[in-house]
Amino acid sequence: MVYSHPVNTRGAVALCAALVLLLAGCARQQTAESQAADEVAKLRSGLASTVPSTESTAPLAAPSEPAALASNPIYRVKLTSPRCAEPQVEPTSLTNVRTYYTQFVACLNAAWAPAIRTAGFTFTPPKLVVVLGQSPSSPCNFADTEAYYCGGTIYIDAEYDITAEDPDVNRAWMAFLIAHEYGHHVQALTGILIAHYRLGEKLNGVDVQLQEDRRVELQADCFSGAYLGADRATIPIDDEWLEVWADLYSTLSDPANDHGSGEHRRHWSLTGFTAAGPGACNTYTAASSLLG
Repeated sequence: MVYSHPVNTRGAVALCAALVLLLAGCARQQTAESQAADEVAKLRSGLASTVPSTESTAPLAAPSEPAALASNPIYRVKLTSPRCAEPQVEPTSLTNVRTYYTQFVACLNAAWAPAIRTAGFTFTPPKLVVVLGQSPSSPCNFADTEAYYCGGTIYIDAEYDITAEDPDVNRAWMAFLIAHEYGHHVQALTGILIAHYRLGEKLNGVDVQLQEDRRVELQADCFSGAYLGADRATIPIDDEWLEVWADLYSTLSDPANDHGSGEHRRHWSLTGFTAAGPGACNTYTAASSLLG
């Protein structure tokens, strides 16, 4: 899950979703939620050796029954704009970057919470950890990583934003990045990740497994675009911003072949943006030609 950051020359970075540790390490309680978490922990042990094996100390409550990937109720609800403006904070320091992302997450919460509840799931806001000049430390233990989702928490290294050379590109990048990682939180709350793990354990062959990984990542791109589309009038997002956002994808590479090409990431992100809701984000019924 490695591709180049568009706004500086630090080199290839990993934007890891840290999906496998999402629900691991949950306390053993006699509830449906803890049973689902235990199941994911067991599934984790059967995945490829490239997946970290440490345990999360930040458990996230799962839906009582994991939803099917292709018919998840989240696809049948709409996003209501919370009428948020883009945070008016220049990313010139760790404090400012942390403030920017904190305010953005509050807007994402306001948009997604009603949709998730309407779909029949319990909403829990994610935690946010922003550090400077290092891969954020978490139970997932990823190295040289700018941002990832792990155990109900979004982790971000602020250095990339502080050192960005082009403020317009960085503005688009920051919005896309936080909304993408939040998209993984939506997948967690709606049971998509649990269903993804269950399917992954049954698959044979690296290529097939990588395609399923791309489905989950491209869906997070689409969920990202869905929020930005829902709030486009008040952020605001104009044609110039959209052009920068679209061009951003030309800088993304996917040598690990588990996130999707820049072309396909652009497609799914803008698909979500145009729809302004999750209904257009069903990557699990999409043709393979849209998942490269």
